Amino acid sequence: MDIKLHKQATTTSKVRAEIQAAPASISDSELVRQYGVSNLTIRIGVTLMIC
Repeated sequence: MDIKLHKQATTTSKVRAEIQAAPASISDSELVRQYGVSNLTIRIGVTLMIC
């Protein structure tokens, strides 16, 4: 999969993989707090996992 990141992207490949591998029992808001990213970043990570 070819992911294009914008120049201000702050998440690493490892963090993105951890977000995508997070169990469904962890809420989006908890992932936001845990990784210090936006809700949008979490939703994009989940969307990529589904695709």
